[in-house]
Amino acid sequence: MRTSTDCPRSDDPNPIPPLSQSRHADMACETLYVRKHVRGARLGESEPAARGIEIHRMLATYINHLVGTRRSTDLEVFDALKRGVGPEAREVLEKFRDNHVFDPEKILATELHIALDENFLPIEHPCDGGQIADYEGTLDLVMLHSLTETEIDDWKSYYQIIDVDTFQSKFYPLLLMCLNPSLEKVKFVLEFVRYGASRCAEYTRRDLPWLKELAQRERTRQRKLHESVCVRDRELKASPGRHCTWCPLLLNGCPVAETNPYGQMTAEERLRFALWLQEAEKQNTKVLKDLMVERGPIRYRDGNQGEYVADFVPVEKRFYPYRDTVSILDEWFRARPDDQGLQDKLTVSGLSSALKADQRAELAEKLTNIADMRVDTELRIGREEKRNGKGTRQMKKKFSQP
Repeated sequence: MRTSTDCPRSDDPNPIPPLSQSRHADMACETLYVRKHVRGARLGESEPAARGIEIHRMLATYINHLVGTRRSTDLEVFDALKRGVGPEAREVLEKFRDNHVFDPEKILATELHIALDENFLPIEHPCDGGQIADYEGTLDLVMLHSLTETEIDDWKSYYQIIDVDTFQSKFYPLLLMCLNPSLEKVKFVLEFVRYGASRCAEYTRRDLPWLKELAQRERTRQRKLHESVCVRDRELKASPGRHCTWCPLLLNGCPVAETNPYGQMTAEERLRFALWLQEAEKQNTKVLKDLMVERGPIRYRDGNQGEYVADFVPVEKRFYPYRDTVSILDEWFRARPDDQGLQDKLTVSGLSSALKADQRAELAEKLTNIADMRVDTELRIGREEKRNGKGTRQMKKKFSQP
């Protein structure tokens, strides 16, 4: 079930390692990539990375056990394995325990390592010979739904639920379709283990040409990073971004440390600054509104001759009354039974508060059985208060996250 992972060898003393998901992430910053993957600097592992490794190892062991015993779930074994990981990993795995059931007959592999050459042909034993792959990846879980359709599940322990449109969501289906020519469709699923939520994307064999182009373009960019080391007096670029949150160079070795916003404040200082901005915005907006009530629009021109305006603008919000809308929609669908797409998109809003009334308990129970639940994350900044001995967070302002 388990196969070995990255271990390239070559007679070349400085071979270019294969393009992988993790190396692609490091390529966001030239300085980080070159120091880590070209010069071979040993950089410490971050706590989130260590937590992720623990979770991946435990889940692979658990799913391999289910396959070996032909069981769909085994909570006793799951709990025993969970006791062997750290407290942070145990917290993340709480949701997973009760909301995952597997069909052992459909599981192809856990931690499946795939290596491809420059022509996207599989390399069977990339670690045993001199050939180094151009592309590689380790897939957390692969399930075969049929001879032509498969699913890749990738475990994430993030605190934020992110969009599935990532390099990884395209790269892993590419690797798998190149490994197995009979596959026609691959479903890639990001599993946010902490919340029991997921996001998915599907790719077919018709997508293969542009998926290969994407991989080739990133491979070329990777090669140029290695070639840049040979260019004398060339300064490496350092590009601040999300990768800075786990970059070990941030505290010692970042060439733009003095101006890097990720290193200018601690996380706690950044929260304190956000609270100050939040209160300043609230007070400033209140005064601005008061000035505009009778005075009207306020205009401002900046040094670049850009014009700005603050104004009260009427906004129309359209609602469709349920009692009238239902009959019209019923008539529409009877006349056009092929318009299933519209019917599937329709939902009913405004029920949550109404269903809290005691006299509607029976109605609430019936609707709960058909409700679709989508879990998202949002950034909340505000005071945290404890009620009834529990850490219930009372947040004052919310910022939507994709």
